[in-house]
Amino acid sequence: MIKGPKTTRIFALMLTWQCNLNCVYCFEKHKSANKVMSLETAKAIINKEFSEMAARQDGGIIKVEFFGGEPLLRFSVIKELTEWIKKKDFGVGYELSVTTNGSLLNDEMKAWFTANKKHVRMIMSVDGTDEMQCMNRGCPSDKLPIDFIRETWPDSYLKSTMSRDSLPTYGDGVIYLLEKGYNVASSIAVGVKWQEGDDVIYKRELEKLANYYLSHPEKEVMAFFNRTFLEILEPYCNQTPPKNCGTGTTMATYDVDGKAYPCHLFLPIVHGRNIDKELNSIDFTDNERMFDDSCRQCKLKPICRTCYGFNFLERGDVCKRDKTMCRMQLAEVQVISAFQIHRLMQQSRTRKLTGEELLQLEAAAKCYQTYKDFTFGVE
Repeated sequence: MIKGPKTTRIFALMLTWQCNLNCVYCFEKHKSANKVMSLETAKAIINKEFSEMAARQDGGIIKVEFFGGEPLLRFSVIKELTEWIKKKDFGVGYELSVTTNGSLLNDEMKAWFTANKKHVRMIMSVDGTDEMQCMNRGCPSDKLPIDFIRETWPDSYLKSTMSRDSLPTYGDGVIYLLEKGYNVASSIAVGVKWQEGDDVIYKRELEKLANYYLSHPEKEVMAFFNRTFLEILEPYCNQTPPKNCGTGTTMATYDVDGKAYPCHLFLPIVHGRNIDKELNSIDFTDNERMFDDSCRQCKLKPICRTCYGFNFLERGDVCKRDKTMCRMQLAEVQVISAFQIHRLMQQSRTRKLTGEELLQLEAAAKCYQTYKDFTFGVE
């Protein structure tokens, strides 16, 4: 597979509205077995996206995500598109991936993915122990082809999402997967109505993970715990933070009919209707527009993350943030900044820290000092 130095464009192809599971936190509430993307539509989108990237000549790469529903229901299309892309000379670096629940992977698919592992990888969703997986997704994790994923793509990761029901065992669930030798990318579900006290549980579970990583320095730390807090340093801390994802700018999702949306959360499968009129009024390049007035004076503003798609879905406005997430984010900031201080100091005992690491340490220290005793409603 041709690769460039960085990803500058991500787009997903919604291959089908159908899925064989019904996860408790799934935002696709309007699934249908009749909605599928044709091979011709997919090729036209890929041609367009690759041509536009080639014209930019900025050395970036394109990441193409085969998405759904459950994309393995359209395995024949994934297979044909991958073989077609391999033969084309787009002049652009690319990465192909399949986001899947893994439950439909059979021997034929395994053989093909193994033969094409340099061209396309699988990102599989696994939420922890069998009990947690059944609670969230309705299928046990020990029946999933997790070892196949690890053996085929050793640097790949399992995508783990925590619901409110599985939150009390969040840390144990991730550690369970880590102990089996898997890499994990984990997060709590967005769109869940978190309640008072959930942040206390979340902080406890995050601290379990932090302590595990500190006592197992050989383990690869997931990106979630590698978050830097450079935005809290001058001169950035008093500025309106940039949008925290590429929705509507560097990323897009194409529905089964070939129509482009800012991301998958704006699709009709999510809303049950066409929202073109509302979307046409949103400027996703305007960082100021991404903040509700009620959030502008919040002390957490510099490091606040949000999902613009869920904001729109649940509150009708991309800037109206989920206030039930505030305390959950505060727990993240407190634990992760403390973890980074401990880990970097731990590493400094055996080697000299790089300039980038020293800056990260400075940011983590300031972040921890700023928020360790912070309470909402108290300045």
